[in-house]
Amino acid sequence: MLLGVRFLFILILSLVLFACNKIEKYNGPSNVVFIMVDDLRPELNCFGKTQIVSPNIDALASDGVVFSNAYCNVPVCGASRASILTGLYPTKRRFTNYGSRVVKDAANITTLPEHFKNNGYVTSAVGKIFHHPDDALQSWSKIPYRPDYPNSIKQQELWRDYQSSENSWTKEKDLPLGASGPAWEAANVPDSIYYDGKTTKLALEALDKLSKSEQPFFFGVGFIRPHLPFNAPKKYWDLYKEDAIALAKNPHMPLNSPRLAWFNYRELRGYTNINKDTLPIKDEQARKLRHGYYASVSFIDAQIGKIIKRLKRLNLYENTTIVLLGDHGWSLGEHSLWCKHSCFNNALRTPLIVKTPNSQKGIKPKSLISFVDIYPTLCELNSVEKPSHLDGKSFVKTLTDPNVEINDYVFSRWGSGETIKSHKFSYTQYLDREGNMKSHMLYDHELDPEENINIVDRSEHKKELEKLDKALKKHLIDRE
Repeated sequence: MLLGVRFLFILILSLVLFACNKIEKYNGPSNVVFIMVDDLRPELNCFGKTQIVSPNIDALASDGVVFSNAYCNVPVCGASRASILTGLYPTKRRFTNYGSRVVKDAANITTLPEHFKNNGYVTSAVGKIFHHPDDALQSWSKIPYRPDYPNSIKQQELWRDYQSSENSWTKEKDLPLGASGPAWEAANVPDSIYYDGKTTKLALEALDKLSKSEQPFFFGVGFIRPHLPFNAPKKYWDLYKEDAIALAKNPHMPLNSPRLAWFNYRELRGYTNINKDTLPIKDEQARKLRHGYYASVSFIDAQIGKIIKRLKRLNLYENTTIVLLGDHGWSLGEHSLWCKHSCFNNALRTPLIVKTPNSQKGIKPKSLISFVDIYPTLCELNSVEKPSHLDGKSFVKTLTDPNVEINDYVFSRWGSGETIKSHKFSYTQYLDREGNMKSHMLYDHELDPEENINIVDRSEHKKELEKLDKALKKHLIDRE
């Protein structure tokens, strides 16, 4: 009898201790590491793809929350970053292109890092967070740093970052930015020779200092690759066999798609080994471009791994909120398109991974997330009052419950195109200057996730189309 009582006592005690351990939460101010990767599309193992070697991003994803339906609000660097960091939607007059600046388009708006600074955080950044190095400098406790300094903070000099001897001429022309050379490069050099490797070195040094801070910190780390040109150390190219790299399954515009949906990807055409005509990229070159993109992502994955390793070594990892995102998606020959600059899903859907001290590990919510939702989410996570100007919603609840829905729709825009996305459909209207519709396209993402058939004129979708049109019109009014 006594033995049975002891066993029961031990069992109950064990269950109580387990339960306490299970529900224990970290309630202190969380440090924030905000990692932004240029032109990153969700073609990673943690998003169900197998082409790209990205063990470090995948490991982070297993410790955090992977959002498979996260969408940027405008698919171009400057505008997207300005939108993310202000929590404001882009409009026809605000955050419209790569040259967009917060200080010009939203001068009186408190940015995300600035808001954290105003609430007791040390805020700093290395690499590319805002598109322009000198934009919204009030956001930071000290001037942000990029690997090409010392120079003028107005621009990142020689940002294309050619390191092979045969491309050295690019550093002598069109200064200070440097000339466009070939669209790819595989220099046989260490990581630290390229800018993103140098950014990592600076980030590690900054983390060593921040770890000694008595204040919580908001630390931004921005990587240039896989932005064109696809310049990365040769060892990352060697991870892939080029002849085994598959090309886009749909290298053609969607059936019945509007003419306004097509563009000639001028960004890619600007490189010396790419034809300046309007003809499709040939298969051999398309495969090389995909190879370069994959190598560039693997290069950045290795840099992210070094940052995670340093956070762990400094005993910061567990109680730090880490946000990893691309600034928008990218097309790799789908619909005969390359680069961003479109209203197709490849340009708008973007990786978003969030790890917090209390988030569930490895869950993958299906909730639609807009990038304007990131700002209010980080505020709520860290008990920082949300400023009144925010357009987005917090998705904190999805970090512990993958079944929570935040948005019925998310919205994006590019040029004259305005897109509304539900779980099932993506609908885009192309408008003239007066706001009248010139053409439109509708894709069923359940039956046609690659967007190969524009079904906008099919009668069976009339009611859904009317619903989407009404919601889009309301959004266009509300965002102003």
